[in-house]
Amino acid sequence: MNRVRQVWADGRAAVLGWLHIPSAFSAEALAHCGYDGLVIDLQHGAAEASDVAAMLMAIECGGAEPFVRVTANAPAEVMKVLDLGAYGVIAPLVESAAEASRFAAALHYPPRGMRSFGPRRPLLRYGGDYLAAASSSVVSLAMIETVQGLEDLDAILAVADYDGVFIGPSDLALSLGRTPKPDSDDPHVQDVIAEIRTRCKAAGKRVGLFCVDPQFARAKIAEGFDLVSIAPDLTMLTSAAKTAVQVARALPSSSLSGARG
Repeated sequence: MNRVRQVWADGRAAVLGWLHIPSAFSAEALAHCGYDGLVIDLQHGAAEASDVAAMLMAIECGGAEPFVRVTANAPAEVMKVLDLGAYGVIAPLVESAAEASRFAAALHYPPRGMRSFGPRRPLLRYGGDYLAAASSSVVSLAMIETVQGLEDLDAILAVADYDGVFIGPSDLALSLGRTPKPDSDDPHVQDVIAEIRTRCKAAGKRVGLFCVDPQFARAKIAEGFDLVSIAPDLTMLTSAAKTAVQVARALPSSSLSGARG
């Protein structure tokens, strides 16, 4: 079973890492750190389509589930990353029931959907029963991140055959006329996020949120979110590097002299 689905079956929330760096090496290293899944961000990260296969394999090797946020809600792209072995797909900027239906159709083989058959890597990893198991295994999340998506949310949530919603708080804030920032404390943005969560739960859909600070993510889990992301790899790398440089420069020069060979 997909590890994220197992977490949900156990009554817990899933924790995802977020990959902006196009490196199979760093993806594998992070996959060993306890995440339930890692998201290759093709929309805003530096990875290109040519990086995806190697990164998916690296994530699998490390024990996390490989997710991809595609560049757009385009059936061809959704089907391609699934054929490469993605076990979760996040589609950005879903703003209507028609767009949610297009996303859902790309996830499933006929007669349930329109996915074309050619799962080269999934057959290697999951075996010959992938055709029968794919629909109940792959995790699928449609992003709600605009006022238009919010206005059409009930119709979007009424669409069957995808798991739930993933909230993009920065674009949502922009669409609401507010300032985008990680883990926003803007009361209006937070009220809208809470409203989306409540409506998703009422509709029987899973709901996730892009977070950066682990404590903020933990609070959102306590509020009832089914899935959260935490600090992207590039954010962690630059934050740790800045801290290390600041610590080194704060040391008196005498304390460094003994370290010179």
